[in-house]
Parts: sequence; C-alpha cells; structure tokens
Amino acid sequence: MAFSAFPNMPGDTGGTLGRAGTAAVAGNTVVVKDLFETLRKFSKASPQFNKEMRKVAYTVARDLESKVKLEATTVSRASQAIQVAKGLRASNDRIPTIKLRGKESFVSKSRPNSKRKTKVTRADVFFGAEFGGGARPTTKQFLRHRGQSGYFFWPTVRKRKNAIAKEYLDGMDRVVKELGIG
Repeated sequence: MAFSAFPNMPGDTGGTLGRAGTAAVAGNTVVVKDLFETLRKFSKASPQFNKEMRKVAYTVARDLESKVKLEATTVSRASQAIQVAKGLRASNDRIPTIKLRGKESFVSKSRPNSKRKTKVTRADVFFGAEFGGGARPTTKQFLRHRGQSGYFFWPTVRKRKNAIAKEYLDGMDRVVKELGIG
C-alpha cells in the first residue's frame, strides 16, 4: 500500500510555481501540472537527475512520515493509530511516497496475534484506524466513522500539502541548477 503526495492528475488551479509547473491543491492531493513529463525531460538531459530527485523526494517523505507518526499520537484512543503509523516508511522514489509495511503483524494489547487463528496485519487495521468504523459488528473496535476526512494520515497530508509541494519543487529547482540542465 503506497501513498503519494503527487498523483498523476490533470488540471491547474494555481498555487506554488516551480520549474516542474504549477502545484495546485485538489481535494486531498496536490496536482503538479506536467510533473511526470518534466521529470522525464530532465532525466533524459542528465543521468544524475533521477538519483538526485530520489534524494529530494525521500527527504520530503521522511519529514511527512515523522509528522504523521506524531499526529497518530494525538488521536483519542490512539493505540491503533500508533501501531499502524509504526509501519509507515518513506520510499525511495522520484516523488514523495510513503508505503505501509502492511504484512507486518499488528500489535494488539487486548487480543494478541499469538491467540488468534488468523493473524492480524497492519494492512488489516489501517483503514479502520484512519477512517473509523463502528457501523458493523466487525468494526466496533474503531473510532466512529469520519468519511474521507481521516484521523491521522490524511489530515497531516492536507495540513502540509502546500509545504510538501514547495519543498519538493524547491528541491527540483536546486537539482536542475546544480546539474545545469534547466
């Protein structure tokens, strides 16, 4: 399971400006017009570009990962959110990406995996911890359902979306200048 701050979406509604194009906010995501075309163009101009952009994106994703883990501690009855957040890791990609190590065991104090026939993983609990539940007997262990707003991951992304876009595009500008390909 992976989450990216810059999914490939068309559109341009204004926002932070960088060499890659315009970063615009659309719901829970940041839209950067022509981002992938720009990455492709610069990677053809310099073989070092992809390597440097992976460093930039990893730094942005690591920062976001730490902010998400901190936000998870503020959730009421936070044990589920904290355990899920422990499985989040920044990924080495050209765009800021965070992945969930979903196959790892979920640590539960009330019903440990050692006492279960079917082991519970972080992926099994992620959506309930993030978006809540409670409507069905199988989701009573989660906080109340919040629709698409979320409890710790997406609220953090939404709060930081402009900073994420700015950090990433500033990093891209720096890499382009250092490599002299812009």
